[in-house]
Amino acid sequence: MNVKRTFGAWAAILFSVVIASSGKADAIVQRQSDGPIEIRFRVSDSETLVAEPLEVELEVVVPGDLQVVLPEFNETLGDWEIIAKEIREDLPHASAAGSDSRRWWVRLTLESLQAGEVEIPSVEVQTLPRQSENQSEQIGIDWEQAGSLATQPIVIDVRSVLTESADPMKPEPIAEAISLPAETTPSGSWVPTAVVGLVGLLIAGAVVLLRMRTRRGISDAVWARRRLTDLRTQWQKQKLSADDCSRQLSSIFRDWIGSMMGRESAVTSEDALGWLQETEPAISENLQAMLTRADEVAFAGISTNSAEVEAWLDRANDWMDQLETLQARFSQEANA
Repeated sequence: MNVKRTFGAWAAILFSVVIASSGKADAIVQRQSDGPIEIRFRVSDSETLVAEPLEVELEVVVPGDLQVVLPEFNETLGDWEIIAKEIREDLPHASAAGSDSRRWWVRLTLESLQAGEVEIPSVEVQTLPRQSENQSEQIGIDWEQAGSLATQPIVIDVRSVLTESADPMKPEPIAEAISLPAETTPSGSWVPTAVVGLVGLLIAGAVVLLRMRTRRGISDAVWARRRLTDLRTQWQKQKLSADDCSRQLSSIFRDWIGSMMGRESAVTSEDALGWLQETEPAISENLQAMLTRADEVAFAGISTNSAEVEAWLDRANDWMDQLETLQARFSQEANA
């Protein structure tokens, strides 16, 4: 028996099972119009993998005398988790006819930890007559001129990276995923041991990949910075109170620190600060005031103010740089 050829064949088969097929399918694009109002909804792929980011874009173009009200895109869209979002509102748009049009645009990055057919639900946008800044609020909106358009639901085929029927949170035993042919080999042969070892290594790698690619996206740092960017946007648009903003900012840092501690979710401020005090006291001192103050807001009902929140948001990037440096140090020590 040609040992090298046999071993190489099994390695190729096992590797293909773990990584599955990563080829991109065709994008799905929906277009609708209602007179001069146009809406375009684009999904980057018709199929994806569990925990694989999927991009969705929504574009609405209306005449200059109208304005668009977008839905609230919070943490989820149907059964999908929103791990990142970018919104642009009321932008100039040069139409083919040369008229003065305005454009609203949204890009969402979605992830699903559920395998199978997962639906992206219908998204509805409203159009309203534009009100001038000097128009009296008592005049109100002419609701007879208001309208709405909605996209059609889209079903995405979400495939497991293990087997087509596997639950990504409960990987199946390798014996059920791959049926290895029986082969008679000398009791002292190293081939069975090598094959079993390779199986275990590849499956372990797939499970680690799934645990890493949770709703946090590609890495803790990227996920945290996305959340911080979104939080700043909500704060600047005055969609959050100072208390809400402080609680969410605290959660972003406690989630990240919890991940570095090996926890599956956010840790308490006390645990986070205690762990940082042992590993990097300088970071603990920098975060202590914000985390402690956010706890007072959450548990004691002692409200914060805009000045405090602005100061924390201004320093948040520096704090994240420090945590990222600490995490990189841990990675280097682990690989040493």
